[in-house]
Amino acid sequence: MSALKGKVVLHLTSLFSGGGSAYTMEFHRKCLEYGYDSYVVIRGGNCLWPDGSWRKIKKTRFYCWNKLRRFLFRQVVKHSRIDSKYSMYNLCERFTCHSAKDVLAALPSKPDIIFVHWVSDFANAKVIYDLEKTTGAKIVFLLVDHALYSGGCHYQLDCQGYKEGCRKCPATTSPIVQKGIEKNYHFKKKYLPNRSYIIANKSDEYRLRQSEIYREFRVEKLVYPFDELRFCPADDRDALRERWSVPVDAKVVLAGASQLNEPRKGMDLLTKALQLMDEEDVAVLLAGTGVLYGVTKNVRLLGRLNEQQLIEAYQIADVFVCPTIADAGPMMVQQALMCGTPVVAFPVGVSAEMVKTSETGYLAEYANPADLAKGMEQILSLSKEDWQKMSDCCRGMAVRLFSNQTKGHTIDDLICKLTDSE
Repeated sequence: MSALKGKVVLHLTSLFSGGGSAYTMEFHRKCLEYGYDSYVVIRGGNCLWPDGSWRKIKKTRFYCWNKLRRFLFRQVVKHSRIDSKYSMYNLCERFTCHSAKDVLAALPSKPDIIFVHWVSDFANAKVIYDLEKTTGAKIVFLLVDHALYSGGCHYQLDCQGYKEGCRKCPATTSPIVQKGIEKNYHFKKKYLPNRSYIIANKSDEYRLRQSEIYREFRVEKLVYPFDELRFCPADDRDALRERWSVPVDAKVVLAGASQLNEPRKGMDLLTKALQLMDEEDVAVLLAGTGVLYGVTKNVRLLGRLNEQQLIEAYQIADVFVCPTIADAGPMMVQQALMCGTPVVAFPVGVSAEMVKTSETGYLAEYANPADLAKGMEQILSLSKEDWQKMSDCCRGMAVRLFSNQTKGHTIDDLICKLTDSE
């Protein structure tokens, strides 16, 4: 237990379901395990207390007015052409339907630390500013995408506008929407607390440092642990493959995403890579919602998997392929490594740090399907002995860096450090 037991931790999130929600709830559970009074406030007016009960929170007195403003702006957006590849979820950033006062009214006491998770359409920069000003709590942003330093998009991809005010956003040709995006950017620049902390991987930290908004913020390291007892190699891969109706001698490629057809997930690049491969005995397993266009041979759509099914999918795979071109994670890379499954990926998010060619998989040239295919072929051509060596390396690195056995940079360490710096 933490020596600071009794400190109040608040989590803010927009998500009630899905992977992001599971991450927040696991984070909350870890805080409770360490002995903190942890609360989760979710968009829509619900607050989860440490005892597992839910409490309703009030709407801001400006709720109706802001809801109208959001509606009117969305009508403009609705009739404007928006490029979906940028994931423009934050266009109504300035018009929140909750206030800091309403959030705090759901808690029995002021929080000491506030973790800001995925908060689109919920807690904007002004709400976070008011929370910090009212409570004096340390604000910690968990960088789950790139929305924190943009005027509306969640992934900038090739756009460099976040460096200089998001002027003339390439996601739309509408002058009204472009102006709204620019206003969102300066809204954040005005209100986001300067004393905030950000949890980010190295590649995202590099981008952060180039933003006008976040250049002076302090970046902290945090190890989010995965349970090495749940995510682990299979005792008998052959038996597991038989249960999944996968040929024991097949070369199995696993890929996945919550939404397979989301452009940034790069499934079109995976399609091109698979088309370049001449492997008759390759079985492709796809986890997630959607389809993979252009490849029908030996492809099996698994749909949305629960945790145990996903673990088994990692365990029977020879390689996990992550073709994403914009991501702050993804968690699937760490989960695969923990299960001893080599990973082929582009240098994006955690892959840039954890995927080592010839050690834990293959790090392909960014957005290059030919190199992605080369990486898959390299791992699939390994002898049983060499594959097992790579699998052991994956597992060993994962247990060392992000398991429950990992020492340092834990949630408890972070809270203690920030609290002690008061």
